[in-house]
Amino acid sequence: MIRVAQILGKMNGGDADKMVMNYYSAIDRESVQFDFFMFKGSVKVPVEEIKSLGGRIFVLPSLKRPFRYMKVLRKLLEENGYDIVHCHLSTLSGFALRAAKKAGVRVRILHNHSTSGGSRELLRNAAKAMLKPFAKRYATEYIACSELSARWMYGAVPICSLNEAAPPVKVARIARNAVDINKFRYDKERRTTLRKELDIPEHSLVFGHIGGFCPQKNQSFLVDIFKDIVKQHKDSVLIMAGSGKDKEYIQARVMAAGLTDKVIFAGHRDDPEALYSVFDCFLLPSNYEGLPVVGVEAQAAGLYCLFSDKVTAEAKLTDSAQYLSLKTPSDDWACAAICCARLRNEKGAEQLASAGYDIRTAAEELKQYYLSL
Repeated sequence: MIRVAQILGKMNGGDADKMVMNYYSAIDRESVQFDFFMFKGSVKVPVEEIKSLGGRIFVLPSLKRPFRYMKVLRKLLEENGYDIVHCHLSTLSGFALRAAKKAGVRVRILHNHSTSGGSRELLRNAAKAMLKPFAKRYATEYIACSELSARWMYGAVPICSLNEAAPPVKVARIARNAVDINKFRYDKERRTTLRKELDIPEHSLVFGHIGGFCPQKNQSFLVDIFKDIVKQHKDSVLIMAGSGKDKEYIQARVMAAGLTDKVIFAGHRDDPEALYSVFDCFLLPSNYEGLPVVGVEAQAAGLYCLFSDKVTAEAKLTDSAQYLSLKTPSDDWACAAICCARLRNEKGAEQLASAGYDIRTAAEELKQYYLSL
């Protein structure tokens, strides 16, 4: 059996966390087993699920003290004898991969889940640019969630699928952000139950968004869109699920817009599949993305999705995903959202499966990839 050290940041329910847990729940654990390494301060760790599946959890110091972080990680890797380190820290991965090399781990995978952008993140973008070469230096394998995120991190290297025969040069492989398609199928009973719980009348139009509150997800513009939605269709509700540093700022924007009684801040929920059944349209006006897991989940539920043009075109996996420019006025976004509301793509799950985004298929591909290494 191969034991893989999955190196994560703070497990707070982000895309990388979801992706790893989706694969872990579906992979053949008699052939491949995961252990989880994460920063101190993680608040959304599925401890019981990981333990029940045979995994172990290790808590690491913050990267604010990088030498301490590398020392502790190196010691843990040496003590437990890993075959593979699979790192999900984007441009910060160099610290973990250097520790893995020092620990004698032969296979060191750098897995990129994002890109960069946004006027509120100029310093962060500059830091990412400086750290890219360091992250790649200690990696033996490159993976990304999309061609866009691969090009952003790895440059002009050949790109291929996870198990495709590659040329004798460094390549970037694409690992799909796959989901349990059956789990996210539209469920009328879940819709009715949760709408009653949230006190939402069945005749109301519900617009949904799931994501961490941060500049990347652009919830400030989402509030502008919803303000225009209400002007055009008064009986509308916006549900925003997630947590993050910008949450209080967005709540203040909602209050200033006079929308407090029409916006539900649902927090971090362990049942996103129920929310997708409640939503009538899914909105993701992000400033940048790798390939959003929430976009895959929403399409599995048959929702019509409005993505910004900063979301990779690779996220259009079904007939129900549409794109609008962030330069498009918010009232035009509102008009499009209202037009999409309550349309359901009954073939969404099947279209995702055809695109290779069923987690059972993807997990088998990942297992074979690990075995090949």
